[in-house]
Amino acid sequence: MRLFAHTLAGDVRKWFRAFPANSIDSLDSFHQQFLNIWEKKKNPLQILSEYENIRRGPNETVQDYCTRFNNIYNSIPVNLRPPPNLALIKFPNGFDMDMAYQIRERNPSTLEEMKSVAASLKLICYLKGLESEMKNEELLRMKLHHLKLK
Repeated sequence: MRLFAHTLAGDVRKWFRAFPANSIDSLDSFHQQFLNIWEKKKNPLQILSEYENIRRGPNETVQDYCTRFNNIYNSIPVNLRPPPNLALIKFPNGFDMDMAYQIRERNPSTLEEMKSVAASLKLICYLKGLESEMKNEELLRMKLHHLKLK
């Protein structure tokens, strides 16, 4: 904690120094107190806009997309947050049309189940891609072997 205190400046440093000695009983509670005071709060409309426009990035893993979706969904104020059944409709929209269709086709009943389905579908696609690459390599080897025989 002493090293951490040296990284603080200005009002944050004053706030930290105001803590009585030995009053920080856990890092988690300190972290929460810190965020409650110093974290920049996003405008709820900005969060809703992020939620409405969320899409999986081209190099983003399914797990990273799921985490980002959760973070955005959970940061929506409770009084504005869409109910979980609407989140089930929204989540697949972040994927390409084929993947979204395959996720919905499996009819998962919870967001967690939907995320698990998305991860397993991505794994299946990856394995099919490997299988296809192996078949292509095998065909290439056969053609090369055939050419050597001529």
